[in-house]
Amino acid sequence: MKKIFLVLMICGIASAGMKIGGRIGYYDGDDPRTQQTASGAVFGGQLTFPLLGMVDLEISGSYAGSESDISMQQYLVTYIEDEFGQSFQGDTSGLAQYLENEFGWSPDSIETQLLNDYTATFHDIDLGATMKVKIPIGAIPLRPYIGGGAGAHILFSDADVLLQVAAQQTGGQLSIDPYDKIHPGIHGVIGAAFEPPMVPISFFGEYKYTKPLGGDQDVGGISMVYFGLNLGF
Repeated sequence: MKKIFLVLMICGIASAGMKIGGRIGYYDGDDPRTQQTASGAVFGGQLTFPLLGMVDLEISGSYAGSESDISMQQYLVTYIEDEFGQSFQGDTSGLAQYLENEFGWSPDSIETQLLNDYTATFHDIDLGATMKVKIPIGAIPLRPYIGGGAGAHILFSDADVLLQVAAQQTGGQLSIDPYDKIHPGIHGVIGAAFEPPMVPISFFGEYKYTKPLGGDQDVGGISMVYFGLNLGF
């Protein structure tokens, strides 16, 4: 009973000083299917709960998306190497022969179609929890902080027209599903918050690095730089 009361008291104290806010920044990562850069804008929001005088718990979510042009050859070289362990980097004739022999792609049009460009889309939804420890530097309202936590990146990569063409040319033998995976990970943050006294708004700048966990090597580290604000005392 005492433990339940203690948990409820902590939750009550935290919710009483809860802050809500938004963020925008820059995302630096790669599309795991195409291996092309997916860097670009990122935006999201956060809920911040004060646990102790110098410690905050932040629950956050963000979204980043991008589009890139990629040829049929580039896409299939990466896909076939990842899925079947066959490398045709810089070998158009070898790739064409492989597609003809293994999947029945017509030799009349294959080398021309391999050079056609298509649009690939990438989406990353980042969800996580972060414990932040503020570093006291005196009476000024600037609060540097460091922290860490865990979460997951929900990654989706698609090139719908390209995949349709590949399926049509092989009579459905080469049927490629869009990339759709959840990657758990751990992350670290470093930043600073500007918290003016007696004003229910604060501003922050932050760098966040996420390291995906598990044996799946198709996703490397993900970096994000944020600027944002929080509302609440």
